[in-house]
Amino acid sequence: MLALADCNNFYVSCERVFRPELENRPVVVLSNNDGCIIARSNESKALGIPMGAPVFQIEEQLRRQQIHIFSSNYPLYGDMSDRVMNTFEASVPQVERYSIDEAFLELSGCNEEERLSECRELKARVRRHTGIPVSIGIAPTKTLAKVANHHAKRHPDCSGVFELSDERTRDEVLGATGVEELWGIGRRTGIKLRRAGITTALELQRADITWVRREFTVTGMRTVLELRGEPCIELETAPPAKQTICSAKSFGQLIQEWDPLASALTAYLTQAVDKLRRQQALTSAMQVFAHTNRHRRDDPQHACSVLLEFPPTDYLPELARRAVEGLRPHFREGMRYQKAGVLLLQLIPRSHRVGHLWDDLEQLEKQDALMSVMEQVNRRWGRRTLNLASAQDTRQWRMRQHRRSPGYTTCWSEIPVAQTG
Repeated sequence: MLALADCNNFYVSCERVFRPELENRPVVVLSNNDGCIIARSNESKALGIPMGAPVFQIEEQLRRQQIHIFSSNYPLYGDMSDRVMNTFEASVPQVERYSIDEAFLELSGCNEEERLSECRELKARVRRHTGIPVSIGIAPTKTLAKVANHHAKRHPDCSGVFELSDERTRDEVLGATGVEELWGIGRRTGIKLRRAGITTALELQRADITWVRREFTVTGMRTVLELRGEPCIELETAPPAKQTICSAKSFGQLIQEWDPLASALTAYLTQAVDKLRRQQALTSAMQVFAHTNRHRRDDPQHACSVLLEFPPTDYLPELARRAVEGLRPHFREGMRYQKAGVLLLQLIPRSHRVGHLWDDLEQLEKQDALMSVMEQVNRRWGRRTLNLASAQDTRQWRMRQHRRSPGYTTCWSEIPVAQTG
């Protein structure tokens, strides 16, 4: 048996951990540059706040309904996610970290009563250790575990834990689940299924498997089999390594000069290289790009991009030099650039690096030692404590985060201080 553990309204819950007075109050979290709503509390949903809505369009509604607004604080959310996942991994033998707020758990070897008891205790343990509320759905397959999790969230009588194992209960729940709500069924597939007369998960489960495979390929067939209780999607306790790594962001304000754009580019590359080294990989190609705001039709438009190739490396200073020098000839002064980024390509494991007779081994060792020290300092004292000088000036390209909460667990200077007396 599998379980899907999902953090409830994760970004909002992270903010509430350190602001307990916001429990049962409407809260929303905004996207980069405070543009759109990307997370809502249940109270905000009940007030009709739409997901993805641009803030400027509903600003008056947010003010009138006294909704608490937070800028996205991804370092905080990432750290809280690690704490939740570490609790799962300390409690269950096999865990697949599926996303920042979801994990699949292996629960084999116990009966239904024991599974429910174990999951209720795990739910309580996560709340004690992190303050984050979770819901847990239990079922024989990943797809059914997703359905069970949604049911646990929607029905308070489940107390956040629900098992979908016996056939009668399964049919009842699937019959009440719209086909578009299923894991892996996108909007277009849902429309196609409805046109074929399939509107619920139960109807899809009972569909002819040959027809499903012909119309929806092997992926659709696997979904049907999973709905029937036949596992087709394995637990991935060691997720496959990424084939590409991208780091790109919109600027807090439009940039017309090269120096601040180069500074932003270096900062974004630093984040990409950090992910590269965590994966124990090297890159031998990199795409570097920047573009203006396509939605500003009155502004002159320009997009520039360059593909660079080089011997496999993860040495940040060399990659930064190549990125800046590579894009510089394509930059146009006076254009109002909105976004820039880098895409690391042709990734290989560090252990697969092939040396050459003319390689300076001593130099490679020095480079690796420098990167290791940089990582250790930043992990102990906070991100960007030790950084390239060219990435330090953030005045012009820093994201708008006027409502960002402190880095309660990620920045020494922002750790909460207990007051006595």
